[in-house]
Amino acid sequence: MKRLLIALVVALSCAACKTVPSKEQVEASKAAAAADEAKAQIAKQAAANYAADATLVPFEKMSAKLNPVGEAQLDLLLPRLKTAKTILVRGHCYRRDIGNAKAASQSRAAAVRDYLLNAGIPSSKITVRYDTERPLHAARLVIGN
Repeated sequence: MKRLLIALVVALSCAACKTVPSKEQVEASKAAAAADEAKAQIAKQAAANYAADATLVPFEKMSAKLNPVGEAQLDLLLPRLKTAKTILVRGHCYRRDIGNAKAASQSRAAAVRDYLLNAGIPSSKITVRYDTERPLHAARLVIGN
């Protein structure tokens, strides 16, 4: 009986020690879960793009900024790019969709080039071109071995 009473006291004292998370902790854990979900979606889309055409990095129609999906896709390509002898980056912007397609296609190619330079690819390997004739809003990488 004495042991049962001691066990009951110990169990009650342990139950009393249980902490309830504060509102800030709950909010932080929800934000972390949402960020993890967003990263998973980006990785999933990048993997799908990579599987469809690994060397075609899509851009938004009216943007020359590399989006997170494009960055993730380039990250998947980095091992191949680091061993390549030459890399041709061709920016695409269809001239019938955008008024200044030449500047947009050059900016897209430059955005990819800058990302590759920041990832450690030597500038001597990278050549930049543009194309306004094909109905694409992307950057194409041609990897020479």
